Amino acid sequence: MGKLYSAFFVVAGMALSQSLAVSAEAVATGAVKAQPASEAVAKPAHDSGSVKVTTRATALTATDSTSSIGPSEFKRPIQDYRIFNDPPLAAREYGFGILGSIVSGALGFYIGSGIETAIKGESQAHQGTLTFTGIRYDNFYGAFYGGATGILLGSSLTAFFVGETDEEEGGLFLTLVGGALTTAGGLYAAHLLGVNDDIHWLPFIPLLAIPTTGSVLGYNISRLFRDHAREKVVGHQAAVHLLPPRFGFMPGRNASGDKLVVQALNLTF
Repeated sequence: MGKLYSAFFVVAGMALSQSLAVSAEAVATGAVKAQPASEAVAKPAHDSGSVKVTTRATALTATDSTSSIGPSEFKRPIQDYRIFNDPPLAAREYGFGILGSIVSGALGFYIGSGIETAIKGESQAHQGTLTFTGIRYDNFYGAFYGGATGILLGSSLTAFFVGETDEEEGGLFLTLVGGALTTAGGLYAAHLLGVNDDIHWLPFIPLLAIPTTGSVLGYNISRLFRDHAREKVVGHQAAVHLLPPRFGFMPGRNASGDKLVVQALNLTF
């Protein structure tokens, strides 16, 4: 009986060792025949060894793809600078410049005529005439100088401030220079139309339409120079980098304790 039990345990031990050997061989065969990461993701395996290899390969692939993600970069487009970048704004500068020249030109006309009268006397002063229907004055006298100064300042300052209120960056000097040149041209055109001879409405056209064109042109040319100067400093390759959000703790300075700080928008230039 004891020999029978001994023989049974021997046979059972041999069968168990043989099954363990077969299992080890199956595991080794599955490890050798494991597919690459790309094929493992596309074709999931059925045995346990292949499932382990597939899971590990997928994790490595996700880690590699995540590590390659960098900060987003937004290239600034090359600016196309022109003299009149905003035609509607230039039209407003011109329109309000005419209104400014009308107000200040009329005021300067009467001030210049009054100053000449006060200095030379009413009998010797070359007083000009300004009405709603016509204008007349003598060149290079009080009304002429006063009106020309008023037209220049009214058109130039108005065009300048209209552009500045729209966040343009022109220069006052070139605005005045352009206004002075076209104001002289308007005065000469008015002289050709007989402003020194008789009261007439035709001289109003060059006196109002021409001076403001130089003011607007001078302002926008000065803005163009500043835009190019700014472009040289910034450069065409300037870019804005968008970084991932950041988290941190701010040490508390009162009874509320520490605070969690979230920097959702991080930009570098």
